[in-house]
Amino acid sequence: VGSISVLNKYTLLLVALQSGVDAMWLDFDVFLVRNPGPAIVDAASGYDILMGYDFESDCICNGFFFIRARPTSHQWLFALVRWLYNHPYEHDQRAISAFLNYTERIAAKPEELPPVPRWNVFDVDNAFINWNAWEGNYQALVLVHFVDGSAFSLYGRPTWDPSIPEAKRRTSNANVAEAVATETVASLVKRIPGRDAVEATVSMATMEPVSPLDAFYRHNAVAASPEEFWHAAPDLRRMLDMQRKPRPTIK
Repeated sequence: VGSISVLNKYTLLLVALQSGVDAMWLDFDVFLVRNPGPAIVDAASGYDILMGYDFESDCICNGFFFIRARPTSHQWLFALVRWLYNHPYEHDQRAISAFLNYTERIAAKPEELPPVPRWNVFDVDNAFINWNAWEGNYQALVLVHFVDGSAFSLYGRPTWDPSIPEAKRRTSNANVAEAVATETVASLVKRIPGRDAVEATVSMATMEPVSPLDAFYRHNAVAASPEEFWHAAPDLRRMLDMQRKPRPTIK
């Protein structure tokens, strides 16, 4: 009988590679703004693996990544899965970084690791972004990865799921509540006169805040085209604007 395991994502990818199919993995806490296909094709030119990356730190992210069906990448992924199976205490993202010979170290000697495929990272500044920070070019934006476990509801897990960092959830919910409240109050003031607007605002303030992921997926504009999405969802754009930061300087 199968069970939920971090190895499931990698064994599914192994099946694809063994069938000769290039694969793009997306965690459940990813929101697609547009079809990622063209951007992946452009970014993958000359590489067999493309990893997510962090805007503010020198760290890869395995919430989304692309891998070609090539012998080197297939053998690399097989070695990674076998190592993770035999070392269940190790975090899979750390292991991936070590297997790519990048920043992280694990309980394996260099000679035990497979040859590293040609790899690079996605554009984390504007195109393939994590929720916490980006530069703010909406024309280039392809996907948003919410990072902090907000996809628990998509797994059918209850709100008390311990995999959701409570501090992050409180911070994210507060930011979402502020953005949604600002947009909603402005709309109410325009549409509802006087006292009724005040009463509606007070009622709205008692609503339970939602995670950024839920705010995006529950929005009425979710079916809008990429060209119309931000016009149809100015509240979501305001939320993303709150995450804009200048590009970190390299020291």
